[in-house]
Amino acid sequence: MLGIDLVSVVLSLLPVVVVPLLLVLFYFDGMVVGKFTPPGALFVGYVAVLSPSGWSLLLVCAGSVVASTLGQWTLYRAFNEERPEFIGIRRRVPYLRRLPNYVRKRVGKRRMKFVTRTFQRFGGAGLCVTNAVPLVRCLMSIPAGLSRYPVGRFLLFSTVGNALYVLLLVAVAKGLVSTIRFLPTP
Repeated sequence: MLGIDLVSVVLSLLPVVVVPLLLVLFYFDGMVVGKFTPPGALFVGYVAVLSPSGWSLLLVCAGSVVASTLGQWTLYRAFNEERPEFIGIRRRVPYLRRLPNYVRKRVGKRRMKFVTRTFQRFGGAGLCVTNAVPLVRCLMSIPAGLSRYPVGRFLLFSTVGNALYVLLLVAVAKGLVSTIRFLPTP
C-alpha cells in the first residue's frame, strides 16, 4: 500500500459529493418533481454521520433553504402564466411548459383539493406552515401561482417555512446522534 488510509480519503471527499447532491435534491423537491428521492433523509444522514462544524452546518442549511425556495419559486412561476419571463426559460428549456400538468398528475386530485382549500383559508401562513410538514411541503406553490399571490410574500413565507423544515431536520439528526450515544455497546 501507499500508506493512504482509504477510509479517511473517502470521508474527506464525502462532503464534496453530498453537499451539491443535497442542494440539487432540495431544488427538485421544491418543484415537487424530486419527491422520489427525499432530500430530508439524506440531510439527516449527512448531519448525523459527518456531524459538520457549526459554520459548515450553517452554510449547508442556508444552501438547502435557498435551493428549496428556488425550486418552489420555479413551480410558482410555472403555474402563474401572467408573470413575465426574464430570460425566456420556458422557451429554452425543453418540456418546462409541461411541468404544471406533470405536477398536477403526480400530486393527485385529493391532495390538490386539500392544498388549495388550505391556501385559500390561511394564505401565506398556510404556505409557511405546510413547508415545514414533510409530506405536503412545497405543494402550496401550486395554488399560490394559480391565484397570482404576490411574489415577494410568496418568497418570504416559502423561505421561512423551508428554514423551519431544515431546523426540524437538524433537530432530528442531532436527536438521533444523542440517542445512539446512549445505546449499549457490545
